[in-house]
Amino acid sequence: MYQGEFEELFRKISKIFTLESVAKDKKIEGNLLKRPANESLWDTIDSIKGFDGIDIGNDKYVKAEHFFRKPIRILFFILIHEMESRLYRIQRRNGKPIKELNELHINDLIRELVDNEDIIKLQEIYSSRTEFKEDLKAISSFRNLIVHTNRKLIEEVDQETIIKRKKQVLKLLDAIQQISDRMPVKSNQ
Repeated sequence: MYQGEFEELFRKISKIFTLESVAKDKKIEGNLLKRPANESLWDTIDSIKGFDGIDIGNDKYVKAEHFFRKPIRILFFILIHEMESRLYRIQRRNGKPIKELNELHINDLIRELVDNEDIIKLQEIYSSRTEFKEDLKAISSFRNLIVHTNRKLIEEVDQETIIKRKKQVLKLLDAIQQISDRMPVKSNQ
């Protein structure tokens, strides 16, 4: 799937998960953010920090903790899967045989990438290799919360971290795509 096609697909999927789709009739006390019912959860993430919930009108509310349940996990899963696919494609374009690639996990793909400074230099999103590596490590770790069904995302990961991970994964997707677009294709042995 080409980059533009993926972004279009992701936009369509993210618009399915609206605030209304997770809202309840039960009034929430505390600091409330006001948003339209048809706004997507994904578009609202950046605004939720510091709020106890969201008032979408018509006596419907979204509790902040409910905000990060399954729909947000699904959206992060899609983005992280795309990131893994792009990491795989970079190594494939770099001449690594499919048989070897099929044995690698995300952490292996990340190591292969950050160990090759020539490849990292093909992107202009990150100003340093260290910053690039830190974001890759953070998303790799966050992946475990998304992929494995547990309550940790809801109960232990704070809003600020989720907002930060959203920004990181989007930035990484851009950087990895930039590398893929700019790198020469090596033949596979």
